[in-house]
Amino acid sequence: MSAATTILPRARMLKPVRRGAARWLAWAGYGAVVLVVVAFAVSSSAFLAPGNISATLNQAAVFAVAGFGLAVVIITGGDDVVNGGIDLSVGAVAGLAGTVAAVAAQSGLQPGPAIALALLVSVAAGVINGSAVVIGLRPLLATLAMMGIAGSLNLVISSNVKVPLTGTTFEWLRDGQLAGLPVAVAVMLLVFAIVGLAMSRTRWGIRSYAVGQNPIAARVAGLNPARYVFVRYVISAGLAGIAGLLLASRLSSAVPGLGDQILLDIVLVAFMSVVFSRRLVVSLGGTLVAALFVAALTNGFTLVGVASQWVGAAKGVLILVVLAVVAVRGRGIAK
Repeated sequence: MSAATTILPRARMLKPVRRGAARWLAWAGYGAVVLVVVAFAVSSSAFLAPGNISATLNQAAVFAVAGFGLAVVIITGGDDVVNGGIDLSVGAVAGLAGTVAAVAAQSGLQPGPAIALALLVSVAAGVINGSAVVIGLRPLLATLAMMGIAGSLNLVISSNVKVPLTGTTFEWLRDGQLAGLPVAVAVMLLVFAIVGLAMSRTRWGIRSYAVGQNPIAARVAGLNPARYVFVRYVISAGLAGIAGLLLASRLSSAVPGLGDQILLDIVLVAFMSVVFSRRLVVSLGGTLVAALFVAALTNGFTLVGVASQWVGAAKGVLILVVLAVVAVRGRGIAK
């Protein structure tokens, strides 16, 4: 039996032992969610209104879908944001996808081809990201460059003006229902199920965990880490494109620069998943919970009249706290 085939059962057992990790942080994370919901429910009677809950879930869907892609990047590359798994282009790619779809629709293209074109552009960005990292560029710098490229293309294609996104298909994405749920929420859950099953039940997913935890050992076992590195960026960009389409549909327009604004939220939900993980690692389930939490936090602050700049500051503080948790966990592993 070859080393490449034996790595699969071994990879299934790769459940990191977090010696010294503060397991109580996971419970604290869920406690924080409950406290935030209760606080906003008391502060504003509109917070738990059905319409507001639907709006919050639709907002969370954008963060979650893009966050799932970033979580895959982190899982496959490790949570070292310089040399490991990071994709800073997800926000800009999401914004670009929405703009491409809107401009294509305004030019007379049918919704189906317009959506396909937007996703094709997104995947192309992922191919470039993956290729750049595979040939040796640091992920942080490669994806930062793509963020600039996608952001600039967004401004050029849109002529730096808001582009309306109209049509029955996009209206359905905004206001329709699927299986009794808002379409965006149904898409979020569908993506969660597909990516979750792919990461936990397929040969590729199990090996991705192995590559992320120890690429040297994976290479010795006969795997090609570059293949998994490449695919993770294609997945991330593709899901960012889907998130961008959901966002543009929800706003009925593509807004230049909006992708850059949601980058903080996407990065936050992916890394904040650590707090909602029993083993304090980035996870898809934790990303889903974090997306719901961040959307509720943003919505609640808006309802109680907190200025947007303070909301951004609060999210920045949360990222620092989460990264501190990652550092504490890392020290526990090193012991």
